[in-house]
Amino acid sequence: MADKFEEYKLLNERAQRLSERRQTTTQTYLTINTAIFGAVAFIVKDSGLSGWALVLIALPLFAVGILACFIWLGIMRKMELFLDWQYDRLREMEAGIEDSFKILTKENKFFYEPKKGGRKRFSFTLQEAWLPRLLIVLFFLYAAAMIVSACFGWL
Repeated sequence: MADKFEEYKLLNERAQRLSERRQTTTQTYLTINTAIFGAVAFIVKDSGLSGWALVLIALPLFAVGILACFIWLGIMRKMELFLDWQYDRLREMEAGIEDSFKILTKENKFFYEPKKGGRKRFSFTLQEAWLPRLLIVLFFLYAAAMIVSACFGWL
């Protein structure tokens, strides 16, 4: 039993490290996107550029921001799959550990198992995915606003 418990602890630690890495990834991509918005704000305010020159400088930054958001979403999806797999193994191991309270199994049943309708009750990844999606929309809106402004000579 000690071997099973040691293996359980090791897998649990791996899952925790992956959860921490997911948080670090979110912080990194949020910083990247903040820097892009900051660079665009600087270009608009202090570069002295106007009209189509301003649009041509800002659009590649928006494209990089959108690309970064899609990469971010992809990484989060892959991390969720890997974490789900690890937690499935942990729950299997709990079932084989004598006198286990089966905390992860109970947590999964209460918080994550699908209820009527087949949707998960909660998912950190689904919650985290709103931020890059919102940023993608903002990048598109800002790009469209700059193009429209350049067309009408407002820049």
